[in-house]
Amino acid sequence: MKKIIYLVIALIVFSACTEGFENINTNPNNPEEASENLLLPTVIFDLTNTMVNESYNFGDIIGQYGARYEFNDLDIYRWQSDNRFWSPMYTILQNIKDIKNIAEANRNTNYKAVALILESYIYSVITDAYGDVPMSEANRAEEGIITPVYDKQEAIYTKLFEKLEKANAIINMSETISGDALYSGNMLSWKKFANSLRLRLLMRTSSIKNVGADISEILNNSTKYPIFESNADNAIYEYSGSLPNVSQVALPGGGRDYDYYLLIPTNHFVNLLSTNNDPRLNVWVSPKEGTNDRTLGVEPGQSLSDIGRPASFSRRASEFYESATLIQGIFMTYSEVNFLLSEASERGLISNNTAKNYYDMGVTASFEQWNVTIPSDFLSVTVPYDNTTDRLYEQKWLALYHSGIESWFDWKRTAKPSFINAGSGNINGGLVPVRLKYPSLEQSVNKMNYDTASSAMGGDEINASSWWW
Repeated sequence: MKKIIYLVIALIVFSACTEGFENINTNPNNPEEASENLLLPTVIFDLTNTMVNESYNFGDIIGQYGARYEFNDLDIYRWQSDNRFWSPMYTILQNIKDIKNIAEANRNTNYKAVALILESYIYSVITDAYGDVPMSEANRAEEGIITPVYDKQEAIYTKLFEKLEKANAIINMSETISGDALYSGNMLSWKKFANSLRLRLLMRTSSIKNVGADISEILNNSTKYPIFESNADNAIYEYSGSLPNVSQVALPGGGRDYDYYLLIPTNHFVNLLSTNNDPRLNVWVSPKEGTNDRTLGVEPGQSLSDIGRPASFSRRASEFYESATLIQGIFMTYSEVNFLLSEASERGLISNNTAKNYYDMGVTASFEQWNVTIPSDFLSVTVPYDNTTDRLYEQKWLALYHSGIESWFDWKRTAKPSFINAGSGNINGGLVPVRLKYPSLEQSVNKMNYDTASSAMGGDEINASSWWW
């Protein structure tokens, strides 16, 4: 009888202990199923860090804004298999895929649109850096696809235009989203980013396709296809300055303690700024130690024995490495949009405005973006629009400073500004590379598809051409 009583008591106690067991043992800060608003800030932050890191440590060098005086393999084009955009960005794309799936299940078109825009931006960087890359079969391991095929770049671009068109179409302006660390849920801003990015990619293909009609359609239907109209529309991520929301470049042990001292501004950079008495020089360059001289640059691409000591040169602006908020994640700007349209007008692709007017707005917007007052005679006397020189491309090159690796992509398309060339110490036959080599892991785990893609380009080489370049 006692055993029966004890058993009843035990059952009652067990029942009481397990009542609400699922709620008690669930960590509210670690949900089993992520939602769009929880995934989106992680995606934007991780993408920002990737682009900022590569802007300061790769883009500055290949764009020839700066040159290293140690470990200068990048400068002289001793390039090996390169994973810098591959693994980080495909990881982010997996999270974006999750956002799209959740958004579709929840019938939330705004999150889906944002995911499509970010996906388009990322794939454009990956394919423009490497050439043919996995897209249609990428991030499908759960379906058993662990060796994805490499899609042709032309096919990738077709998909990018479709994604951006769809994103623009499905955005619901009457609703907002949360977790948006880029535009605070402003869907009109996302529309403008989608269509401005589409302009960039259209101009990217303008040497092999007739894109004038597509650009004109965007410009002639501003209600349907809004684009950046001021710097307020810029796709720029602002770090809060409070950990963990601080750029890795500005953290101790990152750029502040290391890369700041290793990278010297180039002659291209300081000469173009100083010759034109451009006040942006004071924002972007610090003087040689012990002096006020910001004009002492170095020729890019020299061998280490020819460079000299860093104390002989001006330096990258120290303020960016000493502040937790000055470094930004610059994805695309109003200034760039105007330079794109200036070129399109100059080439007769559009007739919506003059190349000069777009050029003037592009230069002015760059000064405003960096909070620098433009000299009153800068556009009329110092650097007036002139389609017989590289001036448009020189000013665009300056405006693209720290915008990821966009200046390299733009140079690949235009071969301008013409002062960008291989330095005296280069080991690449006097050529500036046009692509990154595929990651070494691809050669072992995805060899058949790697071989096919490499063969189509004439080899996995840094000088191999792809679809639009």
